Amino acid sequence: MAPTSRKALLVGLVGLLLATGLTLKVLSEADWDATIFLALGEDATPTREYAEDRLGDVWLRAVQGHDGKFFFVQANDPWLLEPEANAAILDRPQYRSQRMLYPALAGLGGLLSPAQIVWGLILVNVIAIGIGSAVVAALALHLGASAWWGLAFALNLGVIGELAISGAGVLGALFAFLGVLWLERGSKVPAIASFALAGLSREVMLLAALGSALLLWRRSERRLAVLVAILPTFVVGLWGLYVQQRVESGAGGASVFDWPFLGIGQSFDYWRVNPLDFLAGFAMILLLVLFLRRALLSSNFVGWAFIGFVPLGFLLSEHVWRSWFDISRAIAPVMTAYVLLLFAKSVVAESEIP
Repeated sequence: MAPTSRKALLVGLVGLLLATGLTLKVLSEADWDATIFLALGEDATPTREYAEDRLGDVWLRAVQGHDGKFFFVQANDPWLLEPEANAAILDRPQYRSQRMLYPALAGLGGLLSPAQIVWGLILVNVIAIGIGSAVVAALALHLGASAWWGLAFALNLGVIGELAISGAGVLGALFAFLGVLWLERGSKVPAIASFALAGLSREVMLLAALGSALLLWRRSERRLAVLVAILPTFVVGLWGLYVQQRVESGAGGASVFDWPFLGIGQSFDYWRVNPLDFLAGFAMILLLVLFLRRALLSSNFVGWAFIGFVPLGFLLSEHVWRSWFDISRAIAPVMTAYVLLLFAKSVVAESEIP
């Protein structure tokens, strides 16, 4: 095994231990009730009753809870074989069912019992944090930086938040960075496959494929650029067509997108009485601006793959921007990518950013 591989694996192991430690801490504070990770809400009646019917007493969070409750439902029927009994209770069945990879893995394709799925959701994210840390460490080494910057994946606030609520963002970010690593190494097919898996985890991760394709186009690698942009999108779209045939579109849930910058502007009333969220919101705005500057001056896929998250960030609604917890999850890949842009030696063209 090459020394660089051993270094990346060591960082991955540390990332795995960090994720395990955080998981154990949350469990110990919840009397070892693993359903706390389902993020079920007191007022989210359909998913709460669904979980109680299958699990008995469950840990309830305030108001509506978070995304884990939806992935629990999906993991019980990941292939939408019985949508009337499962997907139909989701707030937006087609939108939620598009994100299929995480619940499919957590439920072993529908083979696990509901009680086992609870632990499956936790285990997949813990393992994904370890692997993601190793992938980012390998990417850092490839770019001439220390492997320990791979911990920018495990210590990413958005990744930690996704772990706490059994969200699909961990898996999506893992495969997005893996796609970037494969492209940096010149491995085309694994890169395309990784971007497709990222999109099946969380459709917005297709931005990593599109950003990478843009850099390939700038490098005059036009044929590869088209393949990187089109094939992952086709795979995600194909699953989307299947979803549309199986479930109704539904309606509900808070709006995620709005007019540019409107979500930020509307968040100020909330931020005035919540200084922590204000500071976090300001930090995220600054991060997006600084990241954009470095990404545009960079010469490889680390910056360009995630450049699409900048306009995405400014299109997010007040529902996302007003809370540090939500905005950090929405633009989580940018936080890790920016660390690499700061410290990797071969990212920025000579004579550019000092």
